[in-house]
Amino acid sequence: MRKLLNNPWIVTALAVVAVACAARSLWPARPEGVAPTIPAAANPTETQAPDALPATAATAALSSDDLTNLTGTAVRRDPFAPASRTASVATATEKANPDFVETVHLSALWAQDGVTYAVMNGNIVRPGDEIGRLKIESASADGVWLVHWKGRDHLALGDEFTLHTPATAPLGESNGAVLTSSL
Repeated sequence: MRKLLNNPWIVTALAVVAVACAARSLWPARPEGVAPTIPAAANPTETQAPDALPATAATAALSSDDLTNLTGTAVRRDPFAPASRTASVATATEKANPDFVETVHLSALWAQDGVTYAVMNGNIVRPGDEIGRLKIESASADGVWLVHWKGRDHLALGDEFTLHTPATAPLGESNGAVLTSSL
């Protein structure tokens, strides 16, 4: 191999092949089935038809049907265009969103170092912790008090609590927010 690379004829031939490959990759490709453009007539005495458009105006005036016929594929929506939602699309999207359903099961309670701990859904929690949209307000020997957007509920030991949160709230109703104020 070293003997071949020391030969100036071989090195020159490899350089020429490399330049040819680079030039071919940079040369603009013409799609198949498209006729080459014919330059304007060099003879100024020839006249063009009055309703013939220049090349730039002709491409700008193409409709989506013309583009479909040219490419054979349908014109896709521009992903960077601003989104415009019609009423039917908005209602279809709202119907497609399912309600949020959260279920918790209280399986154990115990007190340790002055704090009451609970096992809910297999996790150890204490007052102040949150499980999804539920917050544990307080815990005692008979159960825990849960705070959620609908209000407050007591969950006894061994019971389950299910919170249904609609995906779209009616007007005037807060969805998932508990409003508290301190004066």
